[in-house]
Amino acid sequence: MKALSVKYRPETFEDICGQNSIVKILERQLEKNRIKNCYLFCGPSGTGKTTIGRALAKRINNGKGKPIEIDAASNNGVDNIRNIIAEAQTRSIDSEYKIFIIDECHAISTQGWQAFLKTLEEPPEKTIFMFCTTNPEKVPVTIQNRVMKFNLSKVPTLEIKSRLEYICQQEGFKNYEESCDYIAKISNGGVRDAIAYLDKVSDYSESLDIDNTLNILGNYSYVDFLDLTNSIVDSMIDINNEKKVLGVLESIDSSGKDMKNFVDQYMSFVLDLIKYSLFKDMSVTKLPTSLEDKVKYAVSFEGNVSVFNKIVDSLLNLKNQIRYDSNPALSVKVAFIQIIRG
Repeated sequence: MKALSVKYRPETFEDICGQNSIVKILERQLEKNRIKNCYLFCGPSGTGKTTIGRALAKRINNGKGKPIEIDAASNNGVDNIRNIIAEAQTRSIDSEYKIFIIDECHAISTQGWQAFLKTLEEPPEKTIFMFCTTNPEKVPVTIQNRVMKFNLSKVPTLEIKSRLEYICQQEGFKNYEESCDYIAKISNGGVRDAIAYLDKVSDYSESLDIDNTLNILGNYSYVDFLDLTNSIVDSMIDINNEKKVLGVLESIDSSGKDMKNFVDQYMSFVLDLIKYSLFKDMSVTKLPTSLEDKVKYAVSFEGNVSVFNKIVDSLLNLKNQIRYDSNPALSVKVAFIQIIRG
């Protein structure tokens, strides 16, 4: 069975998420017959660089033939590039244009780029090169000056969420709304990563409720985080509540989960509490919307932002302290006692 990221990979411009201005420019080039011989698509992972290249190639050749896709990470030497250049001099036998999509092009060696230089300056009439990279700063300026460069942006959360919900509907998944919202928020603007998360959760159960999603993605329960936060705040008022904080930490540690990962995720959670305290809007956080009432309660005390900033500062120090610690649980508990006793 195909992975969802493969099954639902866009094949046309109409299905591409979040890159409207780039798609519009390419559409206009096609309409005016102003196709370029060399393109460079730059942007974060999973934002549609190769997908746009494939869709453009399909439109240029009216669906005939297929582009030649090359992974530059494993074909980056000067001899590999010379082979590509030699192949570029010949006509395509099954389409009007011979199109090369060269992924991870930043991995091409200096000698490889030098070999490419003359060909990109005077490319064969019926050959098109499409370069894709997550690291455009590693592509020589002399190359960037000879291509049409497009900078892809991270895909907006709402567009990712809409795409995930569409996939869930097509696949017949249940209870997916809250999980789609959560996954869209944590995917950092990458549609491919978001769909991969969805695929992983759906392999566990067709019911994609938020508890299943958090469990399968290895994230800590927000219920635990809220209990911990409320206990810390209560302990600052009454030191006798300190045992409850240690009890929550002990429960997390005994579950066998990575305590370093706990520190990272809890710090992210507290940052979200700060955002909510400032803006009173769940959409600026990565938290599930169903938790708003509990989040509202957790931040409902005087000086909340100051307290949460103090916790973040302590967690930053703790993160550096336990970086190479093979058994960080003790340091974590000590740090939280220090947070409480201030």
